Amino acid sequence: MPDNFTTLYLLRHGETVNTLDGPLRYNGHFDVDITANARTQMHKRGDEFINRKITTVYASDLKRCRIGGEIIAEKIGCPLVLSKNLREMKMGDWEGLTLAEVRERFPEQVEKKFADFINYRIPGSETVAEVEKRIYPEFDKIIARHRGEAILIVAHGGVNLLFISRILGLPSAEIFNLGQDFGCINKIIIGADFHKLEMLNSSGLH
Repeated sequence: MPDNFTTLYLLRHGETVNTLDGPLRYNGHFDVDITANARTQMHKRGDEFINRKITTVYASDLKRCRIGGEIIAEKIGCPLVLSKNLREMKMGDWEGLTLAEVRERFPEQVEKKFADFINYRIPGSETVAEVEKRIYPEFDKIIARHRGEAILIVAHGGVNLLFISRILGLPSAEIFNLGQDFGCINKIIIGADFHKLEMLNSSGLH
């Protein structure tokens, strides 16, 4: 790989304790913990990355990402940098709720959000455009700081999907056409005028 290319390993945080009953929850900025299985998974991720020459681990400062970042950074012996700008999309009234609960409590909001995912603002939330204005400069700053290095970022499903969609040139409204499982690995090669997605939603390094 040319020296001026950055290798970005982008991980989603592990399983959260409020998803053990099965349904998806809109956690947003809700600071929920991860499960024992997720902690085990993050230790496994650390073992996988020991020989990948990672220079720095970054993570959202929310607990579900921070814990994974701490485990992996300690395993591979590199600094951990926490960033508020890498937080998940703030979901306002919907935070901590399942879709069924949201439909029951806020049926009009659900109708409006699903009709205009990009622009509709759930009360107390961020719009997709506002999330993009927060996360894209943060990704760009991190990547520029580590040109020619391998770095790892532990972030959230929505954040990861927006960044990957940007890399692929896909509209933000299509992010849910891509997968992003708990604890998955994405690998992106980034040059000055070149982006290549080498791994998407992987259950492990190949």
